[in-house]
Amino acid sequence: MIVNYSNTSSKQLKKLSRLRQIEVLKKIEQLKNNPLAGKKLKGSFEIFRSLKVWPYRIIYQYFENGKMIFINVIEHRQS
Repeated sequence: MIVNYSNTSSKQLKKLSRLRQIEVLKKIEQLKNNPLAGKKLKGSFEIFRSLKVWPYRIIYQYFENGKMIFINVIEHRQS
């Protein structure tokens, strides 16, 4: 399974503390085994999924045909 990052998510990941980076990257690694683990968003955002890594959330898309996960945003849950 391929994981790609948007420019925004790459920058957001780099801004996190080293400990938080490790936690987020572990969750993303788990997504490779179970890409549907995140909660599907609703409405016009239904193409996205959300995975919680307290206090952050990862917004991503899963492309079944290309066997790819695209990380769109890594944001603090207050955002």
